Amino acid sequence: MRWVFSLLASLGLVPCALAAAQAQSAPDVSPESSSQPSSSLSVTRGEGAESCPDTKALRAHVDRLRGHQATSEPSAYYVRFSRSGTVFRADIRVGASNGARVLRDRRATCASLEQATALTLALLLDSDLSALPPEKPEPEPEPPRAAEPPKPLDRPAPEPVRPNAAHLALSLGGGVMFGVVQPVAPTVLAELGIGVKRFRTGIGVLWMPSQTRDFGPGQLRQTLLSGVARTCLTALRTSDARFDLCSGIYAGLLQVRAYNYTRNDSADKAWLAVPVGVSLTTISAPVGVEIGASALFPLRRNDFSIDNLGVAYASSLVGALLSMRAVGTWIL
Repeated sequence: MRWVFSLLASLGLVPCALAAAQAQSAPDVSPESSSQPSSSLSVTRGEGAESCPDTKALRAHVDRLRGHQATSEPSAYYVRFSRSGTVFRADIRVGASNGARVLRDRRATCASLEQATALTLALLLDSDLSALPPEKPEPEPEPPRAAEPPKPLDRPAPEPVRPNAAHLALSLGGGVMFGVVQPVAPTVLAELGIGVKRFRTGIGVLWMPSQTRDFGPGQLRQTLLSGVARTCLTALRTSDARFDLCSGIYAGLLQVRAYNYTRNDSADKAWLAVPVGVSLTTISAPVGVEIGASALFPLRRNDFSIDNLGVAYASSLVGALLSMRAVGTWIL
């Protein structure tokens, strides 16, 4: 549409400066913009300008130039026609702005000024419709998040012994024996066994360190070393412990030596006993604790006597053994 303003300027309808500015700022009318509805328009005519078009006529002229009928738009255009002497004047104002575009014509009628005013309005309308919407501000980047501290590695808990799984057990501990070769004697216990479901069985050893007993003018020193075969049946079981009933056999050798007598002899005798007892074992892997209590029924009683002094010690009909062991368990 730049040629339109150049033509108007050459005809003396628009000042050259206004035409150049308008030609540089106003975009060309495109077919796409001509399909848009025109904005609201209001026309006033001053004294002497009654021959200029009113609102309806000017709107129709603009719509003809743009190729469609006028419809209301948010933008409002105000046109005032006036005449001073032999000069017609058109002031075009957009909305509530203070500035205005001014067109002048020195011809005898207002027809040329009407044409120029309609062309100017068409350009302004197309310029409004082709304006791009304001750019949306880019969202501010999120502040960097603080790095999360590394999570501690969870160490796997030791796997508990499964009740029905076959397992190997090794126990080592100590105890106190009552009424066997001494009223009270310490012992050392060790056992290797295997368990399946509610049953477990094992073999091991019981050792009583050398014990000294004063008798008369001399002393008797006694030592016991015995093999152990034991079988247990679990009577009660929880997730943390089991309660067993146990029995088996002890078979060993009891050795006694005499010191500081007129005749110092030594004797080695077999020792046999049947234990009947209970045990409470904590269930944990790989090491648990077993506490046991057993009654010892001797199959052969061994009493020792010194000539002219009598019996040094008479064994009890029933002995006893209290024990505590550390138990290691491994699943097979």
